[in-house]
Amino acid sequence: MARVKMKLDTCLIVYFFSSFSDARDLTKEPGHLEPFGYAKSTLTCDEVEKFPPPDVFFQDYVFPKRPLVMRNAAKISPAFKSWTDDYFLQVNEPVNHAVSVETEKKEDRKQEVREMPFTEFVGKYNTSGIYMVNPVPKFIRQDIVLPCCMQCPFIMEGKLVENIMWFSSGGTKSVVHTDSVDNINCLYRGDKQFVMVDPEKYGDKVDLDHPEGSYSGVDVDSVDYNKYPGLADVEFYTINITAGDCLFIPYKWIHQVRSFGSNLAVNIWWNHFIPKDVSLQSCNMECDFEMTLRSVDFRGFDQVMESIDAIKDHVYALLSSLKNCDYEKFLHGLISDDIEFLENNKIPYNRLMKKMFKDMDVNEDGYINEGELDTMNEKHWLSVQQSMDELSQLIKDAESLDNGEFRFRDEL
Repeated sequence: MARVKMKLDTCLIVYFFSSFSDARDLTKEPGHLEPFGYAKSTLTCDEVEKFPPPDVFFQDYVFPKRPLVMRNAAKISPAFKSWTDDYFLQVNEPVNHAVSVETEKKEDRKQEVREMPFTEFVGKYNTSGIYMVNPVPKFIRQDIVLPCCMQCPFIMEGKLVENIMWFSSGGTKSVVHTDSVDNINCLYRGDKQFVMVDPEKYGDKVDLDHPEGSYSGVDVDSVDYNKYPGLADVEFYTINITAGDCLFIPYKWIHQVRSFGSNLAVNIWWNHFIPKDVSLQSCNMECDFEMTLRSVDFRGFDQVMESIDAIKDHVYALLSSLKNCDYEKFLHGLISDDIEFLENNKIPYNRLMKKMFKDMDVNEDGYINEGELDTMNEKHWLSVQQSMDELSQLIKDAESLDNGEFRFRDEL
């Protein structure tokens, strides 16, 4: 018996050391402690000259979620030539108007955000390292033409979410993140690099360890494969654009952005959940250059969650990153830092959020999971949608009183 035990112990020791010796040393893999996107192979996406026709854009890229580079497309907007600092300093900015300004060029979602007049920012950004991240001021929106490939009634009538002006002296670095919307980013100054990852192929390899904001804590300047081992196996799209170019970033594609040189870009977000049977023939076949950002309506991020499909997608994504999702995790995962805004404005969010959670907690055990969502019927989802609609309306009412801004935080 002793001999048998010794033989078994010897086998275990041999197995342990052979397994140990065969273990992959990720610190030897290309990209360890290198910037995000450094890899053994890089993928390329389609490129076209200027904006494609709307039917091509939606059928070939938006609906199948494929990125697209549109070279020289942004040059149709007057902003491409007119947006100089001198021009900005001479605009008639309304009294008490202010823009949001970040204080660190390497994105940290806990960093201080200041507010200041737009013209004050323009006078300071070259010497202070501040970074404007704010919707395009209304008094210069006439300078940006709505991308020709988006000039469709089904987009303009309720699907435009927000626009953002990204303005700095260069050297900015975003976190690795996803957006809960479709996105066209057009560059008017400088150069940008987008490192993108297809979520269908490698979504399980990129650890978005901040599910409340759909972003990763990975250091984009020095990726540690010991902390983020999945990144050692990812194939990246590395896309470089220069002033005048636009890039389509599909819904939920993982990406990280760097800027170089005096840098100014405007991106437009729109709701991904568009019925697939929409008439693409209703879109403008000839681009309307008078259709500018001033002439269209952006409804805000809260409207993204008005459709059942969007709510389902958002909650499924939340549960895929959370284990044992109780009410507190559900609450913070869905509305995160905006709880402070809700509480400051005395919005009864807990009542509505608890009702949503109860509708999803089919077996009433105090937790929700993907299996329970799969068993929910249309009546349950309609109830969830009604609660979300009521919450959105309460938020809009509060915004109209204090000009506050509520946004689901996974959009950035």
